[in-house]
Amino acid sequence: MTAVSETLPATEATPIKGRWRNVVTLAFAGIVDAGEDQAMSSMFPAIRASLNMTTAHLGTITSLGKVMEMIFGPIWGMLADRFSRKRILIIGTGLWGLWTLLIGFSASYEMLLSLRIIAAIGLVALGSPMNSMLTDLFPQKERGKVFGIMRMISSLAVIVSILFFGRMAEIPETGWRIGFVTFGALSMLSGLLFAFFLKEPPRGGAEAVIADVAQKSEKKYTFSWQSVAAIFRVPTNLLLIFEKIFGVPVQLTILTFAVTWLVDERGFRPGQATTVLTGIVIGSALSTLIGGLLGDWAERKNPRYGRLFIAQGSRAMMAVLGYFFFQQVTGNMMTFFAFALLFGLFMDMAFPAAIAPMIAAVNLPEQRSTAYAANRLANGLVQAAIAALVGIIGNQITLTNLFFWSVTVSLAFSVLSWFAFYPYYHRDRMALDDTLAKRRAELA
Repeated sequence: MTAVSETLPATEATPIKGRWRNVVTLAFAGIVDAGEDQAMSSMFPAIRASLNMTTAHLGTITSLGKVMEMIFGPIWGMLADRFSRKRILIIGTGLWGLWTLLIGFSASYEMLLSLRIIAAIGLVALGSPMNSMLTDLFPQKERGKVFGIMRMISSLAVIVSILFFGRMAEIPETGWRIGFVTFGALSMLSGLLFAFFLKEPPRGGAEAVIADVAQKSEKKYTFSWQSVAAIFRVPTNLLLIFEKIFGVPVQLTILTFAVTWLVDERGFRPGQATTVLTGIVIGSALSTLIGGLLGDWAERKNPRYGRLFIAQGSRAMMAVLGYFFFQQVTGNMMTFFAFALLFGLFMDMAFPAAIAPMIAAVNLPEQRSTAYAANRLANGLVQAAIAALVGIIGNQITLTNLFFWSVTVSLAFSVLSWFAFYPYYHRDRMALDDTLAKRRAELA
Protein backbone atom coordinates (compact mmCIF):
# COMPACT_ATOMS: atom_id res chain seq x y z
CA MET A 1 0.00 0.00 0.00
CA THR A 2 1.29 3.45 -0.91
CA ALA A 3 2.01 5.66 2.07
CA VAL A 4 -0.10 8.79 2.35
CA SER A 5 0.54 12.19 3.88
CA GLU A 6 -0.50 12.93 7.45
CA THR A 7 -1.11 16.69 7.21
CA LEU A 8 -3.31 18.89 5.07
CA PRO A 9 -1.88 21.80 3.05
CA ALA A 10 -1.62 24.95 5.15
CA THR A 11 -2.63 27.31 2.35
CA GLU A 12 -6.07 27.69 0.77
CA ALA A 13 -7.20 28.35 -2.77
CA THR A 14 -7.97 31.94 -3.72
CA PRO A 15 -11.76 32.54 -3.44
CA ILE A 16 -13.40 32.22 -6.85
CA LYS A 17 -14.78 35.48 -8.18
CA GLY A 18 -18.57 35.62 -8.44
CA ARG A 19 -19.16 32.52 -6.32
CA TRP A 20 -22.04 34.04 -4.35
CA ARG A 21 -23.79 34.98 -7.59
CA ASN A 22 -23.62 31.30 -8.47
CA VAL A 23 -25.02 30.41 -5.05
CA VAL A 24 -27.98 32.76 -5.51
CA THR A 25 -28.70 31.31 -8.95
CA LEU A 26 -28.54 27.75 -7.64
CA ALA A 27 -30.65 28.69 -4.61
CA PHE A 28 -33.47 29.94 -6.84
CA ALA A 29 -33.49 26.60 -8.65
CA GLY A 30 -33.46 24.83 -5.28
CA ILE A 31 -36.55 26.75 -4.16
CA VAL A 32 -38.41 25.81 -7.33
CA ASP A 33 -37.25 22.20 -7.13
CA ALA A 34 -38.46 21.85 -3.54
CA GLY A 35 -41.83 23.32 -4.50
CA GLU A 36 -42.27 21.02 -7.48
CA ASP A 37 -41.65 18.04 -5.25
CA GLN A 38 -44.53 19.07 -2.95
CA ALA A 39 -47.05 19.96 -5.65
CA MET A 40 -48.77 16.61 -6.14
CA SER A 41 -49.32 15.69 -2.49
CA SER A 42 -50.32 19.23 -1.46
CA MET A 43 -52.96 19.68 -4.17
CA PHE A 44 -54.15 16.09 -4.52
CA PRO A 45 -57.59 16.63 -2.91
CA ALA A 46 -58.39 19.18 -5.63
CA ILE A 47 -56.85 17.01 -8.37
CA ARG A 48 -58.85 13.99 -7.15
CA ALA A 49 -62.12 15.87 -7.41
CA SER A 50 -61.24 17.35 -10.80
CA LEU A 51 -60.12 14.13 -12.52
CA ASN A 52 -62.28 11.63 -10.56
CA MET A 53 -59.28 9.91 -8.96
CA THR A 54 -58.82 7.90 -5.75
CA THR A 55 -56.25 7.88 -2.99
CA ALA A 56 -54.79 4.72 -4.52
CA HIS A 57 -53.96 6.75 -7.63
CA LEU A 58 -51.84 9.10 -5.50
CA GLY A 59 -49.97 6.09 -4.16
CA THR A 60 -49.24 4.91 -7.70
CA ILE A 61 -48.13 8.36 -8.86
CA THR A 62 -45.87 8.81 -5.83
CA SER A 63 -44.28 5.35 -5.92
CA LEU A 64 -43.59 5.39 -9.67
CA GLY A 65 -42.19 8.89 -9.38
CA LYS A 66 -39.81 7.76 -6.64
CA VAL A 67 -38.72 4.80 -8.77
CA MET A 68 -37.84 7.16 -11.61
CA GLU A 69 -35.95 9.42 -9.23
CA MET A 70 -33.88 6.50 -7.92
CA ILE A 71 -33.09 5.31 -11.45
CA PHE A 72 -32.22 8.65 -12.98
CA GLY A 73 -30.50 10.28 -9.99
CA PRO A 74 -27.24 8.37 -10.61
CA ILE A 75 -27.60 8.90 -14.36
CA TRP A 76 -27.78 12.69 -13.96
CA GLY A 77 -24.81 12.49 -11.58
CA MET A 78 -22.64 10.61 -14.05
CA LEU A 79 -23.67 12.90 -16.91
CA ALA A 80 -22.73 15.91 -14.79
CA ASP A 81 -19.30 14.41 -14.12
CA ARG A 82 -18.76 13.55 -17.76
CA PHE A 83 -20.09 16.73 -19.36
CA SER A 84 -20.68 20.39 -18.43
CA ARG A 85 -22.64 20.65 -15.20
CA LYS A 86 -24.09 23.95 -16.36
CA ARG A 87 -25.55 22.34 -19.48
CA ILE A 88 -26.94 19.45 -17.45
CA LEU A 89 -28.68 21.91 -15.13
CA ILE A 90 -30.08 23.92 -18.04
CA ILE A 91 -31.55 20.76 -19.54
CA GLY A 92 -32.52 18.72 -16.49
CA THR A 93 -33.79 21.51 -14.27
CA GLY A 94 -34.67 24.25 -16.76
CA LEU A 95 -36.05 22.77 -19.96
CA TRP A 96 -37.44 19.77 -18.08
CA GLY A 97 -39.81 22.13 -16.24
CA LEU A 98 -41.99 21.97 -19.36
CA TRP A 99 -43.29 18.58 -18.18
CA THR A 100 -44.40 20.01 -14.84
CA LEU A 101 -46.11 22.87 -16.67
CA LEU A 102 -47.97 20.42 -18.92
CA ILE A 103 -49.33 18.55 -15.89
CA GLY A 104 -51.57 21.57 -15.39
CA PHE A 105 -53.34 20.69 -18.66
CA SER A 106 -54.01 17.04 -17.77
CA ALA A 107 -57.42 15.83 -18.89
CA SER A 108 -57.29 12.36 -17.28
CA TYR A 109 -55.53 10.29 -14.66
CA GLU A 110 -53.55 8.44 -17.33
CA MET A 111 -52.30 11.70 -18.83
CA LEU A 112 -51.38 13.12 -15.43
CA LEU A 113 -49.56 9.92 -14.44
CA SER A 114 -47.51 9.87 -17.63
CA LEU A 115 -46.50 13.53 -17.35
CA ARG A 116 -45.66 13.23 -13.65
CA ILE A 117 -43.42 10.22 -14.27
CA ILE A 118 -41.51 12.13 -16.95
CA ALA A 119 -41.34 15.25 -14.75
CA ALA A 120 -39.96 13.16 -11.86
CA ILE A 121 -36.89 12.36 -13.95
CA GLY A 122 -35.93 16.04 -13.83
CA LEU A 123 -36.63 16.47 -10.11
CA VAL A 124 -33.32 14.75 -9.32
CA ALA A 125 -31.26 16.60 -11.94
CA LEU A 126 -30.35 19.50 -9.65
CA GLY A 127 -28.92 18.02 -6.46
CA SER A 128 -25.76 16.18 -7.50
CA PRO A 129 -24.42 18.71 -10.06
CA MET A 130 -25.23 21.56 -7.68
CA ASN A 131 -23.43 19.93 -4.74
CA SER A 132 -20.43 19.16 -6.93
CA MET A 133 -20.31 22.73 -8.18
CA LEU A 134 -20.49 24.13 -4.64
CA THR A 135 -17.42 22.09 -3.67
CA ASP A 136 -15.53 23.77 -6.53
CA LEU A 137 -16.62 27.22 -5.37
CA PHE A 138 -15.79 26.89 -1.66
CA PRO A 139 -12.84 25.29 0.17
CA GLN A 140 -13.36 22.59 2.77
CA LYS A 141 -13.41 25.07 5.67
CA GLU A 142 -16.45 26.87 4.20
CA ARG A 143 -18.45 24.03 2.68
CA GLY A 144 -20.62 23.37 5.72
CA LYS A 145 -21.82 26.96 5.65
CA VAL A 146 -22.86 26.94 2.02
CA PHE A 147 -24.44 23.47 2.21
CA GLY A 148 -26.34 24.63 5.29
CA ILE A 149 -27.59 27.76 3.55
CA MET A 150 -28.79 25.82 0.51
CA ARG A 151 -30.50 23.14 2.59
CA MET A 152 -32.19 25.73 4.82
CA ILE A 153 -33.51 27.57 1.78
CA SER A 154 -34.96 24.32 0.41
CA SER A 155 -36.58 23.52 3.76
CA LEU A 156 -38.20 26.95 3.99
CA ALA A 157 -39.29 26.65 0.35
CA VAL A 158 -41.16 23.46 1.24
CA ILE A 159 -43.13 25.32 3.92
CA VAL A 160 -43.95 28.24 1.61
CA SER A 161 -44.88 25.99 -1.31
CA ILE A 162 -47.24 23.93 0.87
CA LEU A 163 -49.04 27.14 1.87
CA PHE A 164 -49.15 28.27 -1.78
CA PHE A 165 -50.45 24.94 -3.07
CA GLY A 166 -52.97 24.78 -0.24
CA ARG A 167 -54.39 28.10 -1.36
CA MET A 168 -54.42 27.02 -5.01
CA ALA A 169 -56.26 23.81 -4.08
CA GLU A 170 -59.13 25.91 -2.73
CA ILE A 171 -59.82 27.38 -6.18
CA PRO A 172 -62.34 25.02 -7.83
CA GLU A 173 -61.10 23.13 -10.91
CA THR A 174 -58.43 25.59 -12.06
CA GLY A 175 -56.41 26.19 -8.88
CA TRP A 176 -54.27 23.05 -9.02
CA ARG A 177 -53.68 23.63 -12.71
CA ILE A 178 -52.40 27.15 -11.99
CA GLY A 179 -50.08 25.67 -9.36
CA PHE A 180 -48.41 23.26 -11.78
CA VAL A 181 -48.19 25.81 -14.58
CA THR A 182 -46.64 28.36 -12.20
CA PHE A 183 -43.91 26.05 -10.91
CA GLY A 184 -43.26 24.58 -14.35
CA ALA A 185 -42.72 28.08 -15.69
CA LEU A 186 -40.47 28.96 -12.74
CA SER A 187 -38.42 25.84 -13.41
CA MET A 188 -37.95 26.90 -17.03
CA LEU A 189 -37.01 30.36 -15.80
CA SER A 190 -34.29 28.80 -13.64
CA GLY A 191 -32.84 27.34 -16.83
CA LEU A 192 -32.57 30.83 -18.30
CA LEU A 193 -30.90 32.07 -15.12
CA PHE A 194 -28.39 29.23 -15.39
CA ALA A 195 -27.68 30.14 -18.99
CA PHE A 196 -27.06 33.84 -18.28
CA PHE A 197 -25.74 34.03 -14.71
CA LEU A 198 -24.22 30.68 -13.73
CA LYS A 199 -20.48 30.46 -14.30
CA GLU A 200 -19.18 26.93 -13.97
CA PRO A 201 -15.96 26.73 -11.95
CA PRO A 202 -13.20 24.30 -12.99
CA ARG A 203 -13.37 20.97 -11.20
CA GLY A 204 -11.04 21.16 -8.24
CA GLY A 205 -10.99 24.95 -8.36
CA ALA A 206 -11.33 25.23 -4.57
CA GLU A 207 -8.69 22.60 -3.76
CA ALA A 208 -5.52 24.30 -2.52
CA VAL A 209 -3.29 21.61 -4.04
CA ILE A 210 -4.41 22.07 -7.66
CA ALA A 211 -6.29 25.38 -7.67
CA ASP A 212 -3.78 27.10 -9.94
CA VAL A 213 -3.84 24.24 -12.48
CA ALA A 214 -7.50 23.24 -12.07
CA GLN A 215 -8.44 23.97 -15.69
CA LYS A 216 -5.59 21.85 -17.00
CA SER A 217 -6.46 19.11 -14.51
CA GLU A 218 -10.11 19.10 -15.59
CA LYS A 219 -9.13 18.59 -19.22
CA LYS A 220 -6.68 15.79 -18.53
CA TYR A 221 -8.49 13.86 -15.77
CA THR A 222 -12.04 13.19 -16.92
CA PHE A 223 -14.83 10.99 -15.66
CA SER A 224 -14.83 7.31 -16.69
CA TRP A 225 -16.68 4.15 -15.72
CA GLN A 226 -13.67 3.23 -13.62
CA SER A 227 -14.42 6.36 -11.61
CA VAL A 228 -17.76 4.87 -10.53
CA ALA A 229 -16.07 1.72 -9.25
CA ALA A 230 -13.45 3.84 -7.47
CA ILE A 231 -16.16 5.55 -5.41
CA PHE A 232 -17.10 2.24 -3.79
CA ARG A 233 -13.49 1.45 -2.95
CA VAL A 234 -13.32 4.40 -0.56
CA PRO A 235 -14.25 3.23 2.97
CA THR A 236 -15.73 6.60 3.95
CA ASN A 237 -18.21 6.43 1.06
CA LEU A 238 -19.31 2.94 2.08
CA LEU A 239 -19.65 3.94 5.74
CA LEU A 240 -21.79 6.96 4.80
CA ILE A 241 -24.10 4.61 2.91
CA PHE A 242 -24.19 2.07 5.76
CA GLU A 243 -24.94 4.76 8.34
CA LYS A 244 -28.17 5.60 6.52
CA ILE A 245 -29.68 2.37 7.83
CA PHE A 246 -29.83 4.09 11.23
CA GLY A 247 -30.17 7.73 10.24
CA VAL A 248 -32.95 7.61 7.62
CA PRO A 249 -35.74 5.95 9.70
CA VAL A 250 -35.89 8.91 12.08
CA GLN A 251 -37.05 11.63 9.72
CA LEU A 252 -39.24 9.26 7.68
CA THR A 253 -41.14 7.99 10.71
CA ILE A 254 -41.58 11.39 12.32
CA LEU A 255 -42.85 13.19 9.22
CA THR A 256 -45.17 10.29 8.40
CA PHE A 257 -46.69 9.48 11.78
CA ALA A 258 -46.09 12.40 14.18
CA VAL A 259 -49.47 14.07 13.59
CA THR A 260 -51.35 10.77 13.92
CA TRP A 261 -49.41 9.95 17.11
CA LEU A 262 -50.23 13.33 18.64
CA VAL A 263 -53.93 12.89 17.87
CA ASP A 264 -54.38 9.21 18.73
CA GLU A 265 -52.01 8.76 21.67
CA ARG A 266 -51.58 12.25 23.11
CA GLY A 267 -55.13 13.56 22.64
CA PHE A 268 -54.50 16.67 20.57
CA ARG A 269 -56.83 18.03 17.93
CA PRO A 270 -55.55 17.78 14.32
CA GLY A 271 -54.85 21.52 14.16
CA GLN A 272 -52.84 21.40 17.38
CA ALA A 273 -50.92 18.34 16.18
CA THR A 274 -50.01 20.10 12.94
CA THR A 275 -48.76 23.09 14.94
CA VAL A 276 -46.49 20.82 16.99
CA LEU A 277 -45.14 19.23 13.80
CA THR A 278 -44.44 22.72 12.49
CA GLY A 279 -42.05 23.13 15.42
CA ILE A 280 -40.01 20.17 14.15
CA VAL A 281 -40.02 21.53 10.60
CA ILE A 282 -38.90 25.00 11.68
CA GLY A 283 -36.21 23.57 13.94
CA SER A 284 -35.02 21.28 11.17
CA ALA A 285 -34.69 24.21 8.75
CA LEU A 286 -32.62 26.15 11.30
CA SER A 287 -30.52 23.08 12.11
CA THR A 288 -29.12 23.00 8.58
CA LEU A 289 -27.53 26.44 8.90
CA ILE A 290 -26.46 25.91 12.51
CA GLY A 291 -25.00 22.52 11.61
CA GLY A 292 -23.10 23.90 8.64
CA LEU A 293 -21.54 26.66 10.72
CA LEU A 294 -20.67 24.25 13.54
CA GLY A 295 -19.15 21.82 11.06
CA ASP A 296 -16.91 24.51 9.58
CA TRP A 297 -15.86 25.63 13.07
CA ALA A 298 -15.01 22.03 13.99
CA GLU A 299 -13.11 21.65 10.70
CA ARG A 300 -10.91 24.61 11.58
CA LYS A 301 -10.33 23.34 15.13
CA ASN A 302 -9.69 19.71 14.23
CA PRO A 303 -9.59 18.79 10.52
CA ARG A 304 -9.04 15.13 11.34
CA TYR A 305 -12.10 14.49 13.54
CA GLY A 306 -14.02 17.77 13.87
CA ARG A 307 -16.87 17.05 11.49
CA LEU A 308 -17.24 13.56 12.92
CA PHE A 309 -17.67 15.02 16.42
CA ILE A 310 -20.49 17.32 15.25
CA ALA A 311 -22.38 14.57 13.40
CA GLN A 312 -22.02 12.12 16.27
CA GLY A 313 -22.97 14.74 18.85
CA SER A 314 -26.06 15.82 16.94
CA ARG A 315 -27.27 12.23 16.65
CA ALA A 316 -26.66 11.69 20.38
CA MET A 317 -28.68 14.81 21.27
CA MET A 318 -31.50 13.64 19.01
CA ALA A 319 -31.54 10.24 20.70
CA VAL A 320 -31.87 11.81 24.16
CA LEU A 321 -34.39 14.48 23.14
CA GLY A 322 -36.36 11.96 21.07
CA TYR A 323 -36.67 9.66 24.06
CA PHE A 324 -38.12 12.39 26.26
CA PHE A 325 -40.30 13.89 23.50
CA PHE A 326 -41.91 10.68 22.28
CA GLN A 327 -41.84 8.65 25.51
CA GLN A 328 -41.95 10.92 28.55
CA VAL A 329 -43.30 14.41 27.85
CA THR A 330 -46.81 15.31 28.96
CA GLY A 331 -48.65 18.60 29.09
CA ASN A 332 -50.22 21.13 26.76
CA MET A 333 -49.54 21.97 23.14
CA MET A 334 -46.89 24.59 23.94
CA THR A 335 -44.87 22.08 25.96
CA PHE A 336 -44.87 19.65 23.06
CA PHE A 337 -44.11 22.47 20.59
CA ALA A 338 -41.06 23.52 22.64
CA PHE A 339 -39.71 19.96 22.68
CA ALA A 340 -40.50 19.59 18.97
CA LEU A 341 -38.57 22.77 18.14
CA LEU A 342 -35.62 21.68 20.27
CA PHE A 343 -35.58 18.22 18.71
CA GLY A 344 -35.80 19.76 15.23
CA LEU A 345 -32.73 21.92 15.91
CA PHE A 346 -30.61 18.75 15.71
CA MET A 347 -32.61 16.75 13.14
CA ASP A 348 -30.95 17.88 9.91
CA MET A 349 -27.59 18.97 11.30
CA ALA A 350 -25.43 16.05 10.13
CA PHE A 351 -25.75 16.56 6.36
CA PRO A 352 -24.31 20.09 6.04
CA ALA A 353 -22.02 19.72 9.05
CA ALA A 354 -20.39 16.46 8.03
CA ILE A 355 -21.89 14.26 5.32
CA ALA A 356 -21.83 16.67 2.34
CA PRO A 357 -18.34 18.11 3.07
CA MET A 358 -16.99 14.61 3.78
CA ILE A 359 -18.12 13.33 0.38
CA ALA A 360 -16.21 16.19 -1.24
CA ALA A 361 -13.16 15.57 0.96
CA VAL A 362 -12.64 11.94 -0.10
CA ASN A 363 -13.71 11.92 -3.77
CA LEU A 364 -11.87 13.26 -6.80
CA PRO A 365 -13.37 16.39 -8.38
CA GLU A 366 -14.49 14.51 -11.52
CA GLN A 367 -16.33 11.91 -9.39
CA ARG A 368 -18.25 14.10 -6.98
CA SER A 369 -21.58 14.44 -8.80
CA THR A 370 -21.73 10.66 -9.05
CA ALA A 371 -20.69 10.26 -5.41
CA TYR A 372 -23.48 12.60 -4.26
CA ALA A 373 -25.95 10.77 -6.50
CA ALA A 374 -24.90 7.38 -5.08
CA ASN A 375 -25.42 8.72 -1.57
CA ARG A 376 -28.88 9.96 -2.47
CA LEU A 377 -29.74 6.65 -4.13
CA ALA A 378 -28.81 4.84 -0.92
CA ASN A 379 -31.04 7.25 0.97
CA GLY A 380 -33.97 6.44 -1.31
CA LEU A 381 -33.46 2.69 -1.08
CA VAL A 382 -33.32 2.78 2.72
CA GLN A 383 -36.45 4.95 2.79
CA ALA A 384 -38.30 2.43 0.62
CA ALA A 385 -37.17 -0.47 2.82
CA ILE A 386 -38.11 1.30 6.05
CA ALA A 387 -41.50 2.35 4.65
CA ALA A 388 -42.23 -1.27 3.75
CA LEU A 389 -41.08 -2.46 7.19
CA VAL A 390 -43.21 0.12 8.98
CA GLY A 391 -46.18 -0.93 6.86
CA ILE A 392 -45.72 -4.52 8.03
CA ILE A 393 -45.33 -3.80 11.74
CA GLY A 394 -47.43 -0.63 11.88
CA ASN A 395 -50.51 -2.42 13.18
CA GLN A 396 -48.55 -4.70 15.52
CA ILE A 397 -47.31 -2.06 17.98
CA THR A 398 -48.38 1.38 19.18
CA LEU A 399 -46.95 4.48 17.55
CA THR A 400 -45.22 5.37 20.83
CA ASN A 401 -43.36 2.05 20.69
CA LEU A 402 -42.67 2.59 16.99
CA PHE A 403 -41.02 5.91 17.80
CA PHE A 404 -38.95 4.26 20.52
CA TRP A 405 -37.42 1.82 18.05
CA SER A 406 -37.21 4.05 14.97
CA VAL A 407 -36.01 7.17 16.80
CA THR A 408 -34.30 6.42 20.12
CA VAL A 409 -32.85 2.98 19.36
CA SER A 410 -32.05 3.78 15.72
CA LEU A 411 -30.22 6.96 16.71
CA ALA A 412 -28.27 5.14 19.41
CA PHE A 413 -26.99 2.74 16.75
CA SER A 414 -26.24 5.72 14.50
CA VAL A 415 -24.04 7.26 17.20
CA LEU A 416 -22.16 3.98 17.51
CA SER A 417 -21.79 3.63 13.73
CA TRP A 418 -19.97 6.97 13.53
CA PHE A 419 -17.09 5.51 15.54
CA ALA A 420 -16.28 3.45 12.44
CA PHE A 421 -15.30 6.63 10.58
CA TYR A 422 -12.44 7.50 12.92
CA PRO A 423 -9.82 5.12 11.46
CA TYR A 424 -10.78 5.78 7.82
CA TYR A 425 -11.96 9.34 7.15
CA HIS A 426 -8.63 11.11 7.66
CA ARG A 427 -6.75 8.40 5.76
CA ASP A 428 -9.15 8.64 2.80
CA ARG A 429 -8.84 12.40 2.85
CA MET A 430 -5.06 12.29 2.85
CA ALA A 431 -5.09 9.75 -0.01
CA LEU A 432 -7.14 12.20 -2.09
CA ASP A 433 -4.75 15.03 -1.22
CA ASP A 434 -1.77 12.94 -2.32
CA THR A 435 -3.46 12.07 -5.60
CA LEU A 436 -4.13 15.75 -6.30
CA ALA A 437 -0.54 16.61 -5.40
CA LYS A 438 0.73 14.03 -7.93
CA ARG A 439 -1.55 15.52 -10.56
CA ARG A 440 -0.19 18.98 -9.89
CA ALA A 441 3.37 17.72 -10.23
CA GLU A 442 2.52 16.17 -13.60
CA LEU A 443 0.71 19.25 -14.86
CA ALA A 444 3.28 21.75 -13.57
